Amino acid sequence: MTLVPDLVAGWAAATPGATAVVDGDRALTYRQLLDEAGRVARALRRAGAGRDEAVGLACRRGIDGLTGMLGILLAGSAYLYLDPTWPAERREHMVRECRVRLVLADPPDPDPGLDRGPAAPAGVLSGDLCYVVYTSGSTGVPKGVAVEHGGAANMARRLAGAFAVRPGVRMLQFASWAWDAAAGEIFTTLAAGGTLVLARDEVRHGGEELAALLRAERVQVATLTPSLLAALPEGGLPDLRTVIAVGEQCPPDLVARWAPGRRFLNGYGPSEATVAVSIGRCRPGEPVTIGRPLPGVRVRVVDAAGVPVTNGYPGELLVGGRGVARGYVSAPPVGASGRGPVVTPGDRFLDLPDGRWYRTGDLVSRQPGGALVYRGRVDDQVKVNGHRVELAEVEQGLRRHPGVRACAVAAGGGRLVAYVVGEVSRPADVLAEAARWLPEFMLPSEIRLVDVLPLTANGKLNRRALSALADAAPEAGARDVLRETLALVHQALESGEVGPDDDVFDAGGHSLVAAQLAVAATERFGVPVTALHVYDHPTPARLAALIVELAAGRQAA
Repeated sequence: MTLVPDLVAGWAAATPGATAVVDGDRALTYRQLLDEAGRVARALRRAGAGRDEAVGLACRRGIDGLTGMLGILLAGSAYLYLDPTWPAERREHMVRECRVRLVLADPPDPDPGLDRGPAAPAGVLSGDLCYVVYTSGSTGVPKGVAVEHGGAANMARRLAGAFAVRPGVRMLQFASWAWDAAAGEIFTTLAAGGTLVLARDEVRHGGEELAALLRAERVQVATLTPSLLAALPEGGLPDLRTVIAVGEQCPPDLVARWAPGRRFLNGYGPSEATVAVSIGRCRPGEPVTIGRPLPGVRVRVVDAAGVPVTNGYPGELLVGGRGVARGYVSAPPVGASGRGPVVTPGDRFLDLPDGRWYRTGDLVSRQPGGALVYRGRVDDQVKVNGHRVELAEVEQGLRRHPGVRACAVAAGGGRLVAYVVGEVSRPADVLAEAARWLPEFMLPSEIRLVDVLPLTANGKLNRRALSALADAAPEAGARDVLRETLALVHQALESGEVGPDDDVFDAGGHSLVAAQLAVAATERFGVPVTALHVYDHPTPARLAALIVELAAGRQAA
């Protein structure tokens, strides 16, 4: 099988002047991309990087980071993306667990004395490690999924066919590099000779800013979560001909909005199955499915005993075939020698007579024609803005605060709500402690202090009853909202120099400040303020106006 680095090198030889990647005002041809990545690859080889070894990639999303990623693969190693926005403690855990010796900083700085020119791929094999991506863990600790080159190459080829990506087709790269969907975007485009359009940070919240990028760069293919698509204006995008919903359950009304005049696809696949398992074509008025398995992928729908269920009945989805990952990274034994991550299958991977299978934990049913319909989960895993989140890991992060005796987290409306029992005077302090371990997308939008957690008759946590715990917070009169919002901003920034019309982020605010301010405003005014609200209403005056609007809507309801 021809692997991704070889496919990219092939396009650099066949179409050297074709544009490979666009990043704002910068662009690289395939020849330039391979030249720059080749410099990184040679430097890594000189440093001793080898096959099946994870190299840390600590670059921000951009052309420099992309050349670093490709350079790692050309060197024969696997990349581990160390998201600079994630807590340092979490990144350090990943580095230790994967036994990382080498890290590419931002930007990559290979030996400037090396000659320029492409580096031939290092002869990696289909079973060699390609990348490690960390997902939320049910034990309270993130899990590193070890993906092999063969699965990545099969995914890239099949998605290119499903998305109609070929030379010259411009595909958006929007997903965080810490999410395996980014590998799907990058590998699919570059392996097919297309043009990868990188989305800058300023369009990360979607809306009109993202629509403007799609128009300006004439993007033809885009994979986005249903949450982002719901907030994106679908008009005025004549070049966008293929839209793929990923990461969350896709509602029929979204299909009705986006499918007319273009191909609308619904994608499904966990990290352990290398990004993509199935793709479904969606049309208005028809049931929304996750489609049929891609070529090279096998599926089974089974009951709790592992027995296949009849079409139309729900069961757990098992995935087999080329895309099944090697397993999970585990902490190396004390005194272990050698390089590269230690990988074990864990209880989710099943070695059966007909090959390795992965238990997804997703409930599906199979239609008579073979298409799969998503039905939910068999556990407490949820999706938040496309990210896989194990509630147990969020709860473990909240327990890091010494005053928290017990806690539980529930998901709803695309956000997380935490219920905390203990000696806690300021919910924001619990959030701040959790933020030392959890990335931003796993931080609860609200923290509510309660006396007890609801239990079932057999003494287990009753998650369905969590929403009934919230008591209304004291309401504030409209004339006092701005004054009190200003006070909350001053407290979050630890500065009293911000005026009503000053931008919180220009005054030193960042993602944690936004999250703390959202929790404090929710607690004070009794309305659901989120960090995204703070980003969209960055001045105290605009945020206060939103709070008044939200409070009026709650009273009217």
